[in-house]
Amino acid sequence: MGTETPAVYIGVDVGSTTTKAIAFGENGESLAVGSQGYAISRPRPGWAVQDAREWFDAVDASVAALAETVDLGTVRSIGITSQVDTHIFVDEALEPVTEAFSWQDVRCAAEVDAVNERLGEAGRIAEWGAPDPLDASNPVPRALWLAANDPAAWARTRWVLFPKDYVNARLTGSVATDPFASFKTATPVPDYVLGVAGAPGLPERLAPLQWPEEVVGRTLADWHGVPAGTPMATGSMDGMGNTLGSGLREPGDAMVILGTSVIGGSVGVGGTSGPGVANFAPYRGRQVHAGPTQSGGDSLRWWAGISGRSIDDVIAAAADSPPGANGVMFAPHLLGERAPLWDADVRGWFLGLSAGSGFADLSRAVLEGIACSARELMDAVDVAASVPSTVATLSGGGSQSPLWCQIVADVTGREMRRSVEKDTAVVGAAVFAAAVDTGADPWDASRRLVVHDAVFEPSADNSACYEELYALYRQSYAALREVHARMRPE
Repeated sequence: MGTETPAVYIGVDVGSTTTKAIAFGENGESLAVGSQGYAISRPRPGWAVQDAREWFDAVDASVAALAETVDLGTVRSIGITSQVDTHIFVDEALEPVTEAFSWQDVRCAAEVDAVNERLGEAGRIAEWGAPDPLDASNPVPRALWLAANDPAAWARTRWVLFPKDYVNARLTGSVATDPFASFKTATPVPDYVLGVAGAPGLPERLAPLQWPEEVVGRTLADWHGVPAGTPMATGSMDGMGNTLGSGLREPGDAMVILGTSVIGGSVGVGGTSGPGVANFAPYRGRQVHAGPTQSGGDSLRWWAGISGRSIDDVIAAAADSPPGANGVMFAPHLLGERAPLWDADVRGWFLGLSAGSGFADLSRAVLEGIACSARELMDAVDVAASVPSTVATLSGGGSQSPLWCQIVADVTGREMRRSVEKDTAVVGAAVFAAAVDTGADPWDASRRLVVHDAVFEPSADNSACYEELYALYRQSYAALREVHARMRPE
């Protein structure tokens, strides 16, 4: 009597600057890893674009790397997550008609203002289900901008997709998305809100909605050893992937992702909401509240680049400056801000510079400023979840620095438990893949996959310093808000 071949699941995350794929065994062990990077181009002020074909090429190369170590003929299913608020406009043949609008792209600020002014708070409640203003990463103002500025491209557009949906469609020929990636436009039913009609022609260009663990389609051909006909999960945004990949389950369970942006989230008590963050539709008996900032590790990358140093050099220098960075403060709003401020006009700043300020002080200020942004986000998440978070799973590229992990713990006042797998969205993608194959509840499947390798507790010695820093951080935003609005480029 033969034994059944152990299952292999592939999880893929199409991130902002890197795609990563991992082949997982059925017990959650990592069997092989592949990755490939790409750039965000900024051809004009406020623009942040990518070539969607580079995403697919990166996914293809990452899975090819898995095949060098693992026999992918035993793959049961595939799950993909991706960056959120990034939109690609494709034609009937799934060919891009323009460069993808990254989540950092704020070119359509004028269209956002016009929509918000036209609707007012009452109109937003009626058409969008909440009073919160639309922002520049919403597909409605982006569609309005494209229709006005490149009508030929808009006319050719058949679908407006997220990165993971584009990759799924290329591999299966089927188009669908999920309500969590579409959190700005979807209802709990799930269905699209009435407000999407604010951009004529947009509703019919949006992908059909289904749950992340449902099959979107099956691979059309053999793919690096993955058999044709292998089911693919619809998948979701990186935030939901990170939620499952961080092992969140009970109310108050929280996560902080130190990636290109900072993502924060928590499981709530259910049926609550709060301003400034996404209050996701209930999913299998649980409700997640989360939000992405506009820049986290991207600010660190920016500072390293303009200072002519490596990221490792910046972090090493930051260790030579004391908590509070000798009075220097940094705000990481280099391309506006998403959660919880949703302010396309705000920009970054250093404050407190003096003749005695050095590279070490500015470097530490960058790490502390991003941590302040994380605290502001997590405080808003707690309000929405109606339960405080005192412990969080920490992951993302920034979590590889013990110094930065400690700074985040100190500034947020939360114990940080670092995930062994820094790319928790990939773990979450594999959870969706496993759910497709086994029918398991993704919340149950995810819990056993998360392993921590270090714990960072808030230091009582630094508490007073960082409470003052955080108060000044928030006060400076309020004081400079009108200044930034007046500085908006025309």
